[in-house]
Amino acid sequence: MFKIGKLFHLTHVVSDLAAADRWYDEVFAVTRYYRGYEKLAGRDASLIAIGDVIMEPMMPARVANLQNQSVKKFHDRFGQHFHSIAWYVDNVEEISAALDRNGLRLFNIVGKQVKPGEESFAIWTHPKDTHGQLEFAVVGKYTIDPRLQPAWSSSFWSQQHPLGIERASHITVVVRDLRSAKRLYCDILGGKLIHEEESAGRKRSAFVAVGEDTVVELAQPLSQTSPEGREMEANGEGIYSVTFATRDLARVSAFLESKLLRPEPDGSESIVVGKDQAFGMVVGFTERKLPNDPR
Repeated sequence: MFKIGKLFHLTHVVSDLAAADRWYDEVFAVTRYYRGYEKLAGRDASLIAIGDVIMEPMMPARVANLQNQSVKKFHDRFGQHFHSIAWYVDNVEEISAALDRNGLRLFNIVGKQVKPGEESFAIWTHPKDTHGQLEFAVVGKYTIDPRLQPAWSSSFWSQQHPLGIERASHITVVVRDLRSAKRLYCDILGGKLIHEEESAGRKRSAFVAVGEDTVVELAQPLSQTSPEGREMEANGEGIYSVTFATRDLARVSAFLESKLLRPEPDGSESIVVGKDQAFGMVVGFTERKLPNDPR
């Protein structure tokens, strides 16, 4: 049986990687531990730590005769947008077999469809099969993750940086059918349903703890005019936002405004920075403690 571990990274497709890297530096004071070109994947990317959260901003590689068109096709279709969620897993072959048994398509780094046992380091799902694309990879194949090193500490972001980021509160994925999404995350991936709620006229949500450190909010829009409903209409199912847990929302808001951003309220305990300010992402900050959060 496979075991899902830490969040490997949250992938963010951008139009200009250098500009996105500068923004991440300015707003989050990130630790960047990789930046480079991957021929097989057809992309240029960075890997950056914001506390214990790893982001992977990436753009289609600007090279002649691009062999893998996957990232370019995504960018052509969606523009700047969240792309996929990646987790570490102890056994790629076993999770591949579990996904295959449930009729889910699997792909390798070059975008070729594969069967269980054909890949041992990383596997990707088809986004239409899993409410957005997911990746599962073993530790240490591509980079040395600084969070796994003995000297690593995320205390700078929680104790010294003005954003006061303690961790990712949750990643929100918009879905058409909440029942189907819960089956994927709970029954197939082995996540634990920790809380369900409904925001009247906006969305119905199920919060699922996945692996060692991640909570995913599966959000089914109840209105086409809600933020999640507009996302569904424009882009279909997939990652909508990441929300960071913080201790002092007023301080966060003041800091973001000092960076010429325009945070807006999202309920009584949260604020968000919209896509037009964050390279196609919705980024939230919250003081809310999720019910039954096991972390």
